[in-house]
Amino acid sequence: MEDSTPYHTGTTPEPPLTTEALIAQAHAQRQGIPYESREQLLERLPERLRALADHVLSGQAKTGDVAYAVAALIDSVENAPTRDRRLH
Repeated sequence: MEDSTPYHTGTTPEPPLTTEALIAQAHAQRQGIPYESREQLLERLPERLRALADHVLSGQAKTGDVAYAVAALIDSVENAPTRDRRLH
């Protein structure tokens, strides 16, 4: 009889990733790097979304990489300074 229990390596498994965790990771990666203004972000967003879609369609995109790229875009949108809030 085969044991269906996976082999335990003694390490604690990583918690499942969430969108919020990826956004927090992307935000942490930007420390010290200013965010684009909302106008700049909006101007470049179509190009970035096309590049991401092309990467997905290439068949070479890993799920985690795509999720992180989307999370980084969310972080950029949420933290883009407005005219009233130029510094972050």
